[in-house]
Amino acid sequence: MRKLLCLAVLLSSFPFPLDAQPIDWPPYEELALRQLQAYLQIETTNPPGNELAAARFFQEWFTREGIPVEVFEFAPGRANLIARLRGNGSRRPLILLNHMDVVSSDPERWRVPPFSGAILDGYVYGRGALDMKGEGLLQAVVFVLLHRAKVPLKRDVLFVATADEEVAMQGAQWLIQNHRDLLAQAEYLLTEGGFNLVEDGQVKYIGVDTAEKAPYWLRLRATGKPGHGSRPQRDAASHRLARALARVVDWETPIKILPGVEKFFRDLAPLQTGARAEQLRNLRAAIEDPAFRSWLTGDDMYNYLVRNTISLTVLEGSKQTNVIPGEAIAHLDVRLLPGEDPETFRAELRRVLADDTIAIEPVQQVRAANSSPIDTELFRAIERATARHAPRTVVTTRMLSGYTESALFRPLGITCYGFSPFLLTREENAATHGDNERISVENVRRGLRLLYDVVEPIVR
Repeated sequence: MRKLLCLAVLLSSFPFPLDAQPIDWPPYEELALRQLQAYLQIETTNPPGNELAAARFFQEWFTREGIPVEVFEFAPGRANLIARLRGNGSRRPLILLNHMDVVSSDPERWRVPPFSGAILDGYVYGRGALDMKGEGLLQAVVFVLLHRAKVPLKRDVLFVATADEEVAMQGAQWLIQNHRDLLAQAEYLLTEGGFNLVEDGQVKYIGVDTAEKAPYWLRLRATGKPGHGSRPQRDAASHRLARALARVVDWETPIKILPGVEKFFRDLAPLQTGARAEQLRNLRAAIEDPAFRSWLTGDDMYNYLVRNTISLTVLEGSKQTNVIPGEAIAHLDVRLLPGEDPETFRAELRRVLADDTIAIEPVQQVRAANSSPIDTELFRAIERATARHAPRTVVTTRMLSGYTESALFRPLGITCYGFSPFLLTREENAATHGDNERISVENVRRGLRLLYDVVEPIVR
């Protein structure tokens, strides 16, 4: 009886149904590494994007596998791609969504060229390794694996790769405008976001993004009389803007605790001990303690969760050192909590600037923040997969500091989660949009299995 019980426990831990053949993982891990290196070598810096080259990469690969695929070039060099594995239609489809464009990079600051896909010291280097060519490539391998293994699908599985996510989301918007009927059939969508924290060699939590903040990019414009740099003007445009910006960057925006954020910290409480654990369990009360508030807001991974944030990112003035500019400009990357009114924030920013001569101009249309429920089959699949790959690790909800295409797809009635198959330290995660962006070979191998174990049970 004891042997039978042990066998039952062992079989229950298998990441595949008992009627399926075990997957020979090493060849698929090698495929993932090889294809990731090739994918990272395709330069899709946005602007200008050139995502068509990346779309052709996936098109040629899927065509060789016998998978139907379409490429939609909606502007010269800009393209989206949709591939589909058909199920029996008894359940609504799952979308694996990723974007092919990446942000800019300075090769002089990298250990290896940003588009080399080189493996160095156990890491695959390349712009997009984390955001989000790495995850998109693993989605593609999972997609191919489902096809090769002839997994009986109850749902259609759509692999959707988009252009222009990093700038204006033109690719996703084009797809929604032109293929809304197909996309809106989906029940679930997995894309970038989420963060799985590793500290001291232990996975602290798996964070699933169910909501995100709203980007509210602003341009501050000061004007004045130009002149010679050798004759300073106290009210020069650049001087007035600098004084106003000093007030803005020192502004401590009000702390606001949303229910989902409160749950996130409550879920983290068991990872702490003593007073800190009790504070995280009772966040609203703890935030009144100046020492705790300083600890919370001093951590850039926590600060954005409890307030509207502002980053000064662009400064423009004269092109010559000895010329006082007639116009000085600054760009602010503002991220608003869900439920915040942009105009109310703008009025408060005006008060902080304390200079009515400085214009405040929105850079782009504000996208309202939205969220997805967590009482779903997909969320439970993530919990079960986590239990296999990182036992005793809490799966919690997170709010993304940035924005993703989920904000566009949720209004179609799709439950959208930001989920990463990678387990990262803070240092590794800091390379996102930074120098020497990279993902470990171990994460590629392990992440492929984790992602498959999330996807396969809900599509079979």
